[in-house]
Amino acid sequence: MTAQQSKNDETPVFNFQSGDEFISVLGIRVDLVSFRPHYEANYWGEASASLELVTIIVTHNKTLKQIAIVGGGLSGVTTAYFLARAGFEVAVLERRANVAEEATFGNSGLLAPCAVQPLVLPGIIKTAFSNLFKNDPPILVKSGFNPSRWRWVRKSRREQRDYFSLHKQRLTRLSAYGQMLALHLQEQYALEQENSQGLLHLFRQQADADRCAGIEDSLQQFELPRRNLKGLEAIQQVEPAFQSAVPIAGAMYYPQDAAGNCVLFVKQLRAIAQSIGVQFHFSQSVRSIRPEFGGRVSIDVRGVDDASGDSTLTVDGVVLAAGIQNMHLLRPLGVSLPLCPLQSYNAMAAIKNLDETPRTALFDETYKVAIARVGNRIRVSGLLGFLPRTDLPHTKAIASLLKVANDYYPNAANFNTANFWSSTFALQPNGMPLVGGTAHGNIFINTGHGVHGWSAAVGSAKLLADAMAGRETEIDSDGLLLSPSAA
Repeated sequence: MTAQQSKNDETPVFNFQSGDEFISVLGIRVDLVSFRPHYEANYWGEASASLELVTIIVTHNKTLKQIAIVGGGLSGVTTAYFLARAGFEVAVLERRANVAEEATFGNSGLLAPCAVQPLVLPGIIKTAFSNLFKNDPPILVKSGFNPSRWRWVRKSRREQRDYFSLHKQRLTRLSAYGQMLALHLQEQYALEQENSQGLLHLFRQQADADRCAGIEDSLQQFELPRRNLKGLEAIQQVEPAFQSAVPIAGAMYYPQDAAGNCVLFVKQLRAIAQSIGVQFHFSQSVRSIRPEFGGRVSIDVRGVDDASGDSTLTVDGVVLAAGIQNMHLLRPLGVSLPLCPLQSYNAMAAIKNLDETPRTALFDETYKVAIARVGNRIRVSGLLGFLPRTDLPHTKAIASLLKVANDYYPNAANFNTANFWSSTFALQPNGMPLVGGTAHGNIFINTGHGVHGWSAAVGSAKLLADAMAGRETEIDSDGLLLSPSAA
C-alpha cells in the first residue's frame, strides 16, 4: 500500500495495491494496515498533516448511489462520514473555504447527554421585557414587534408546557448515543482531543432547579450517573476551582458528561472522510435544488468568488445540513421548516492561574452558558440572542458572558481581554433537531442541533445514514427521525 500527497490538499490520496491484507468484520472489509493524517494542530486544527500507520476501516460494499451534502459543519461532515461508511459516494458542498466555519465555530463543545435539554424558552417574553434595561441579560431580544418571531415563541411555550419531559427523554437518548459514537471515533482514529470529564449543572433560580428535579425520575431508564450537590462545599469537592459568591439555588454533577474541542473534531473527521472517498468542494454556494424525473436531484451551484461560474450537479439524493439556508432551498419546493435563526455568543480567554482553572465543564441554566477548559484557554459559550446577524457580539452579550465567567471562576483567566464572536444557528420551537426525510423522497434534512448539540448531531448523523441505507437503527428512533410527510 502506498500513500501520496495531493498538491492542492493536505489530505493524503490513498492507493491500495495488491498484497494488502483484509479481514471481514460484519460484512465490511477491514484494511489491517493503513494511513491516517496526523495533526500538529493549533486550537482550531489548522495544520499540515503527516502520515502515521494506524488501523482504519475502509468500506468496500459500495451502493453506487451518489449523495450530495449541503453544508460543511458538524452535521454535514459527520453525515458524510457515516454515509461513506455505509457505501455511498458522497460529496460535500460548502460555501466557506473550510469546514466548521459557521454555526459549528460557535459550538460550546459539550458532550453532555445529562445536561442537554430541549432549548425551549417559555418565559422569553417576560424575561426579555424584565431585562430590557439590564446590562447583562440572559436573553437578548431586539425591541419592536416581529409577528413571525412571536408566533415561534408562542409555539415554543406550548411545547414546553405539553412535551418538555418527553422531548428531554428523547434528546438524552440521542445525545448518549452520539456521545458514545464521538468518543469511539476519537479512540478509533487516535484523534487529538482536548476533552475534560464531568459537568456541573448550576441553577441560579429555584424554579429551574425544581423543573430539573421534576424530570430526574423519568431519566433513570438511561442509567446515567448524577449527583445532587448541596451547598458550596459540596460543589468544591467536585470542582475545587469553583469560587462563586453568587447565590446558587441548586446544582447537579454528571460524571459521565464531558466537553471538548468540537471544531478540532470536525476538521480531523473531514480528513478521515476524505480518506474513505468523500469529496469536499469549498467556496461553492448552492443556489437551488430541483427533484428530477427518475428519482434524481439537480443542484445549481455557484462559486462564491464567481470565478468558476454556475454549474449544475445531478445526484441520487441530497442531505441539507446548512442551518437556516435549508429554509431558502426548500421553500420553492413547497416545504416549510419551523426554524428560527438565533444568535449564540462565545469568548475564548487565555488561562491566568492554573490552580484556579476548572477541571470539569460547567453549564449555567439561567444564561444557557457553558464554561470549559480547552487546552491552555477557557471557552465561554452560549447565551441566546433574537437579534440580527453580526460578526461581533452585542455589547450586552459580551457583558453577560463576562458576568457568568467572573461569577464562577474570577481568577482563572483574563476574561476581559478574551476574543469574542457570534454565530447563527437554527432552532425549532420544541428545541429538538430536525432530521429525516421530506415529502421529496430523495431530499433529507439534518439541522437544528443548537449551540450545545455536539453529541446530538453525531447521533443524528448516524441515524440518518442508517435510515438512508435501509438499515435498522441501533437505538430507538421514535421522535428522532422525521417521517417524509412531516416536512
